[in-house]
Amino acid sequence: MSFLWCSFAALLAPILPTMLVLAFVLAGFASLFLAFLYEKKRKMNYFQINRFIYYYAFIYLFATLTSMTRQASFLGGILTVCFILFSIVLSNAIETKKQFNVLLFFFICVGVLVAFYGFYQFMFPHKFSGVWHDVNMFDDIQFRVYSTLENPNVLGEYFLLVLPFTAAFCINSKSWFNRIFFAGCAGIMLLCLVLTYSRGCYIGIMAAIAVFLVLWDRRFIFLGIIGLLMLPFVLPETIINRFLSIGNMADSSTSYRVYIWLGTIAMLKDYWFCGIGPGAAAFNQVYPLYAYNSISAPHSHNLFLQIMCDTGIVGLVVFLILMIQYYRMTCGALSRETKKENKLLLIASISAVTGFMVQSMSDYTFYNYRVMLLFWVCIGFGMILTKMSRLKEE
Repeated sequence: MSFLWCSFAALLAPILPTMLVLAFVLAGFASLFLAFLYEKKRKMNYFQINRFIYYYAFIYLFATLTSMTRQASFLGGILTVCFILFSIVLSNAIETKKQFNVLLFFFICVGVLVAFYGFYQFMFPHKFSGVWHDVNMFDDIQFRVYSTLENPNVLGEYFLLVLPFTAAFCINSKSWFNRIFFAGCAGIMLLCLVLTYSRGCYIGIMAAIAVFLVLWDRRFIFLGIIGLLMLPFVLPETIINRFLSIGNMADSSTSYRVYIWLGTIAMLKDYWFCGIGPGAAAFNQVYPLYAYNSISAPHSHNLFLQIMCDTGIVGLVVFLILMIQYYRMTCGALSRETKKENKLLLIASISAVTGFMVQSMSDYTFYNYRVMLLFWVCIGFGMILTKMSRLKEE
C-alpha cells in the first residue's frame, strides 16, 4: 500500500492542511518499512543523490535540535526533515511504469482543479481577502489569485512544478484528443499562473520553458529569441507593467525585499557558520537586531539565504551539492535515454526544478511546507526517471 499512501500525500498536498498531508507522508514511511520488513528480497533503490538527501535531512534535524528557539522550531524542523526524505520514500514506493504514469496524470489533474478555484476567486474577488501588491503603483490589478495555497507567489511556485510535466504529457500523447486535453490543462494552469501576477514566477516559467525547449530541440533557441522580442506586443499592459517594475525601488514590494536581503546578509555575518535554527520564531528573534529601516519579516525572501539562516554554511553547501548532483544525474540519464517519452519526462523534471530555483532567488519557496513537499516529490520523479527502464510495465 506504500504507493497508495505516497500518492495521497503527493496529490492532495495543494488541497489539504499541512498536518493532514504529514499524516499521509508518515503513512507512506510506515507502509514502505512494512513492505521491506515482509518482502525479504526487496531492496532499496539507490540513486547518486540519495546520500546528499540524507546529509541535508540530518543537517536540518541537527539545526532544529540546536535552534535558538528549540521548541518553536521543532514542528517546522520535523516537517522539513520528513518532506526531504519523502523523495526517497516515493522513489521506492513506485514499482511500475503504470503506477508512475497514473500518479503523474492525477498530479496534473489536481493542478487543473486548483487553477479552477483560482478562476473562481478572480471572478468573485469580493468573497476573498488579501492584497499582495503596491495598490498605488498597480491600480489596474484588482486581485491576485492564490487558490488553495494562501498566497499568490506560492500558487505560482506550485504551477512551476506541474506545468512542465503537463507539457511532456501533451507531446507524448498518441492521439489528438489526448494532446488537446493536456494542452488545455497546460493553458488553464498557465492562465492561472498569469493571474497570480507574481513577477518571480513569470521569470521562473520563462526559464522553465526555455530549458524545456532547448533540451528538446536546440533549434528552439532561435525561435525563443524571436518569441522574447514579440512578447511586448502580445502581453497585456498589466503584465508588461509588472515586468517593468522589476528592480524599481519605488515599488514597495521590491524595496521591502531588498531591505530584508540587506538585513539578512548583515545578520549572517555573525551567524554564517551554524545559523540560528529553522522557523519564523528563530528568524524573528535575531533578524530585528539587524533590520534595515525597522522592516519586519517572517523570513529572508530568498531560499538560499534562508537555508543559511536555518542551518549555517554547511546546510547551504550540502543543498547546492545536492542540486548539482540532481542535474548531473538527470542530464546524464537524458543523454543515455533512447525512448522519446522518457526523454521528455526527464526534460520536464529538469525544467520544473530549474523554474522553481529561479523563483527561489526572489522568494523563500520552502516557506509553505506543502509546496516544499511538492518540490521533493519532483526530485523523486527525477530520480525515478533516471532508472525508468528498470521499472516493470504493470
